Amino acid sequence: MNAWDLDLFWHINRDWTHPVLDWLMPTLSAIDVWLPFLVLLLTFIAWRGGRRERLMLLALALALGLSDGVVGNGLKKTFDRVRPRDQMSGVMMRDLAKVKPRVLALFKAPEIKISKVKKVPETGNSLPSNHTINLFAAATVIGLFFRRWALPMYLLAAAVAYSRVYVGAHWPSDIPPSAALGLSIGWLVVALLQKLFRQSASEA
Repeated sequence: MNAWDLDLFWHINRDWTHPVLDWLMPTLSAIDVWLPFLVLLLTFIAWRGGRRERLMLLALALALGLSDGVVGNGLKKTFDRVRPRDQMSGVMMRDLAKVKPRVLALFKAPEIKISKVKKVPETGNSLPSNHTINLFAAATVIGLFFRRWALPMYLLAAAVAYSRVYVGAHWPSDIPPSAALGLSIGWLVVALLQKLFRQSASEA
């Protein structure tokens, strides 16, 4: 572990903190809480949107399937990097309250625990960060289809990436390569789809 990586991790995880961030960062990380709303939003876009919107949804599905199911999980096994909270004692582990339905966790005080590591596991899944890959892939796809949404989506992706370090799930050095992978996957999927549709149009 590089000294700068460890030093930056402790700053983000233990020093640069605030009660508001203790709620906001786990909230950004909790994909399961937002999933019902995302499904409703995507369903509405598919129903009310036009051809461009539906093509974007297709690109999103392909990009996320590739980033999460293939690239992210495949590279985790390759790098086998242990998460900070599993490697060191004293890591502040922040999460939303364990309540059902999950959306109610947004209105509860976050759970904060301190890691106590007796034995470092032999395997890990810290690198890459699937949250970061997925959000940057999604931001790239959406930004390529609708340019005005690029900046807010990239800001959201960056906030989620930061949250993964804040809650103790990832090292700071996990984030840049994960973001780069997401950007590349999003761009590649859109480029391939555009090429495919151009070929289909020219052959019609």
